[in-house]
Amino acid sequence: MVDRRGQARAWLVMWAGVAIVTLLAIYRLRQFPYHLSWSAAWEGIRPLLGETLWAALKVWAFWGWATLVLGGLALRIEPELEQFDAILVGAGGVWILAFLLGNLLGPIRLFYSATLWGLLALGTAWLWRNPPRHRKLQTPSSGQKLAAFAVLLLAVSYLPLQLGSPVVPFMDVLSYPSSAQRILTFGIYDPFNNDPYGCWGPYAQTPALELFYSALAMGSHTHPAALAESAAMLPMAALMIFATWRLGKTVFDDTAGGVAGLLLFFTCLFRRAQGMRGTAVDFALVALGLAFFMSRGSRLLFAAGALMLGCSIASHAIDGALAMIVAGVGVILWLAESDPGRFAAGVVALAGAALVALPEYLIALGHRAPYPIIPAGQLAGVAAICLAARWMPPDAALRDRRLVAVLNRGLIAFFILAVLYRHAANAFTLYQQVADNLPLLTLLCFAGLIAAFVVQWPADQTRYSGLVAVALLLGIAGEYFDPVLRTLSHTPAGGMMTSDIRIKLWDYWCPFFLTLPAGYLFALAYDRWSRPGTLFILLALLIYPWRQAPHPLDYDSLEHSISEHWAFNLDTASLGYWTGHTDRRWLFGPTDMNLIKVLDDEVAAGRITPATHILHLCTNVSQWWALLEFPVLTGINDDPIEDQHDPNNLWEGGSRVRGMNDLGRALAAAPPYILEQVSPPPGTGDPPPGYQTIYESLPVKLYRRNDLAEVNIAANRWHVYPLLPGLVLWVAAGLLVLGRRGLPAVRAHDEARPVTSFADAGKG
Repeated sequence: MVDRRGQARAWLVMWAGVAIVTLLAIYRLRQFPYHLSWSAAWEGIRPLLGETLWAALKVWAFWGWATLVLGGLALRIEPELEQFDAILVGAGGVWILAFLLGNLLGPIRLFYSATLWGLLALGTAWLWRNPPRHRKLQTPSSGQKLAAFAVLLLAVSYLPLQLGSPVVPFMDVLSYPSSAQRILTFGIYDPFNNDPYGCWGPYAQTPALELFYSALAMGSHTHPAALAESAAMLPMAALMIFATWRLGKTVFDDTAGGVAGLLLFFTCLFRRAQGMRGTAVDFALVALGLAFFMSRGSRLLFAAGALMLGCSIASHAIDGALAMIVAGVGVILWLAESDPGRFAAGVVALAGAALVALPEYLIALGHRAPYPIIPAGQLAGVAAICLAARWMPPDAALRDRRLVAVLNRGLIAFFILAVLYRHAANAFTLYQQVADNLPLLTLLCFAGLIAAFVVQWPADQTRYSGLVAVALLLGIAGEYFDPVLRTLSHTPAGGMMTSDIRIKLWDYWCPFFLTLPAGYLFALAYDRWSRPGTLFILLALLIYPWRQAPHPLDYDSLEHSISEHWAFNLDTASLGYWTGHTDRRWLFGPTDMNLIKVLDDEVAAGRITPATHILHLCTNVSQWWALLEFPVLTGINDDPIEDQHDPNNLWEGGSRVRGMNDLGRALAAAPPYILEQVSPPPGTGDPPPGYQTIYESLPVKLYRRNDLAEVNIAANRWHVYPLLPGLVLWVAAGLLVLGRRGLPAVRAHDEARPVTSFADAGKG
């Protein structure tokens, strides 16, 4: 009793201290350029709640229900699976399933809301008839509690930001909702014609992410897709935090993973993830994929991890490819455990993961493949992963892992020495840049790596901490390969792809993996010294703005406190993000919405099809020059013609963006529609010969080719066909429910026999 009272007092003092630090942090930010005010944020978001709050409830409900269904199926396949791992498998599984189904059914117009709800109903009915074995709810671990607290600290400002942002608030992210909207508008997914935005090259497409966002929109019946995408901001960030916890648990321990989730506030990931861009949110799949793939004793997690790694490549090619390299080194470590069977299974599973990512390679390289080559290749990858999981031998508890412990220390030592050598040999290195941006996190990381090198692990508890060093070593490898790749790049698109690797390494990849050793450093103190004292020090470092930039206009890549993060988000929630547009939240004002309605009417009449491209005359494609980005709400292909065009601009390499000197050739091709935001050169005509004006609101004009005026195809021509798979699935779900009689005896027999393989999962 005395000990419990002492602990309670210590925790009470700790929380009081955190409250004081928080108040001091808020007071220190009184002159901060970003206004930290919840009342101002409320005033800004209140007019939008009818749309954003309702969208959030629908998207969260759909994603949550699908997560529980897939998690329940995972528990049926592997009853001994930890419950929280099952939830994470379900949350990531929705993403994977959308990617696979989109490529299988999208090209034949069957990737539809009815299909998604039919699958959900069938899964629910099957679980109702065959529920997982009843188990007592597990008490949350220390790491899970810390991760949940990180979600709470984030939600304080992230939820107002989400509710005040019907279009995700970050620059150069509008290609994602445009691609998702295209699937909703036309009811078809063509992997090689799903880039309506047109401002980036095909290498920038993220097919898995586009299909996931469109699935959330269709499953939740939220339109436009941009609104469904923004409604998923908070759950996506929560998934990133818990994925970080799970990876930390695999490579270090449970507490280290929870602390790492909190340390994500020091990186740019939450700032960039608010745009739902693949570069940031892909770390949810990267972390879960690596954590599950390297977990011992679970074939289901092994298979789920491989699928997530494959999907991560198609959600962001650079992040996913780097994760595959780390996983490959992990497979080699299994040889050090004298486990050739698991090594062989790992090689086959990674080959299957590469096949799952097949659409990314073909789209990025511009190699068109007829249907059904892509889904056939993906299904072959899934089959290889499942086969590898069946081959994988069960974990041997007594296996000698002393060599792995030696290799872990060797990799950590090699990384530290490599950083020191690069710093001594070069005036400016990647890790010098990382340390300049994230000084405290970098220091904590290196202290944590030294601790991991020194602390003795029991032979039967050896983790794969060396994989963190491998991930961080990729930053140094990128420095050596960067000049070579630049030499081999002879086009703007190639130059953009190669230059982007270094940016992603120092701004995203390395900072993310810095959090794991830093988390381990705090975990040692948390578990071995004082939990209240350690948590107070950690939160004081995170919440109080110890170092402020003098001009924090572009503060994303710099280390910033949680209180500063609140200020960024609340200020955006109160004012809106998209300055320079007629509406700072929706992008489009009432006049622009009239143009969107005209385009929607043209789609409904059948005059605009998936093959239609609109020639768009604009000043330039910068978001800050009031570019009328109609693909965001329509999904129609945009072919921009810039008045201020730079043919050597790497950012536009491989895109459909052209300059005014190409206008003559573009008009000679007789585009079906022409949208003018700037006046064309003299002699072009107003309207051009052969066109008629169908919308005008100065300075915006929309012209339609004369021969399209008589086209009028029934708008409901596809309404029955996409419903067929859903109807079949609903009938199957109904039959399952009606066939419940006589179940108790079947269930008793089923629960008496453990499920030991994937083949056993469907029996009983």
